[in-house]
Amino acid sequence: MSVFAVIGSTNPNAIKDAIVKQYGANHYQFAENAWFVPDNGTSKTVADKLGITNGGIGALGVILKFDAYSGWASADAWKWLATQSGVLPNG
Repeated sequence: MSVFAVIGSTNPNAIKDAIVKQYGANHYQFAENAWFVPDNGTSKTVADKLGITNGGIGALGVILKFDAYSGWASADAWKWLATQSGVLPNG
């Protein structure tokens, strides 16, 4: 399964609500306007599921697919990412 970063540039509450509706507890909120979600589809599929495509939920944002991660963040972020088979640490 792939992991996607959802980054909102406007109306992060609408994006958060769409993520919770679509993915339930299976997501990680990285920042006020950024989340990680697992999905078998493409970045377009995720955007469609969330209603971001064509501004359907009244929010602007981008969906980025990634397969590796590195950096400095809270332990919770690393723990969530470690449970995802589609990404590699320190890639």
